[in-house]
Amino acid sequence: MDYNRSWSDLNEHLREAEQASGGLATALAELEAHQRETGFIKDDLGGVRRHQFTHPKKTTATFRVQYNPKRAKRFNGSGVQTPPPDTENLNGGCFLCRENIRWQQQNAQVGFEIGMTHDIYHAWMNPFPLMPNHVVIAAENHVSQEWDMDGREVGGVPLAQLLGDLCETAERLPNHVGFYNGVDAGASIPDHLHFQFFRRPPKDPVFPLEQRSFRPPETDSDPLIVDDYPIAVALWRGSVPNVVSAATTWLRKWTDGNADRLAGLSSNFIAAGHEMGGVSLYFVPRERAKPRWNGNGGMVGGLELLGEFVFSSADEKAMLERHQVDYFTIEKALASVHTPIFPT
Repeated sequence: MDYNRSWSDLNEHLREAEQASGGLATALAELEAHQRETGFIKDDLGGVRRHQFTHPKKTTATFRVQYNPKRAKRFNGSGVQTPPPDTENLNGGCFLCRENIRWQQQNAQVGFEIGMTHDIYHAWMNPFPLMPNHVVIAAENHVSQEWDMDGREVGGVPLAQLLGDLCETAERLPNHVGFYNGVDAGASIPDHLHFQFFRRPPKDPVFPLEQRSFRPPETDSDPLIVDDYPIAVALWRGSVPNVVSAATTWLRKWTDGNADRLAGLSSNFIAAGHEMGGVSLYFVPRERAKPRWNGNGGMVGGLELLGEFVFSSADEKAMLERHQVDYFTIEKALASVHTPIFPT
């Protein structure tokens, strides 16, 4: 069938599902089911094993590791690399541009168009998921993953737009967790703006970072700051407009306070919707020179910052089986990418 017709038919069905249930989560569950039926999603997560490690003296302090062997296959490449004759290769073959996805995946990958306040996004299922309903929410237009840290809105998306669309998506998916990985802070495709969302796992749905205590703000305009965690984390809670406004204002002060080192900084944002409305927004400053915890491997992104590391190699499996991984292993790994919020 023609790709545009497939897209149109599926999107009509998904919009009906969303409207009938009153929720975006239903539409994304239907999208996942469709992509499983077509064979595009390669993993049902049946082989994933999750391990929890608890601090020996603080039972409320935990970290987790998931052994996910099929995630290793994502490095093998997927789809066609060279476009057919008379087909344009847009933006260097970007893997998140709809026009490229059509020929790269030979019509197998179909997405769902989602309208947000500031932009239109396409939801694409991840073929090698980390969690249930693992979806990439990518901007319709090919725009950079960078945000305008210098405040001039040159070469990156405006901060208020980035946070607004991330938090709006989170509010529409209250049983999901989403994150934005900055360039050199876990972003696998740095040239195209995108978020990742997944449904909370049925077992242990609350992540280690969410279980930690946060110090109250010094003033009404300041965020909460995490206590006793190996990385610096700021947190805002409340309605989407209030959170976006407060975070945007404070982050402008953050960029001003880091003017001398700003060129070497990146960031992660994590957003979680609440069942009764509103969101929690976490901010983690990152140094571009420290994207990984384990040499050339071990990229640290939103899931790792939440306190759950992903292992997929045979060597990592052996480490787990030999009990060479414990609470302090993960604590040290996170500490290796720690970046203070302000210069010390």
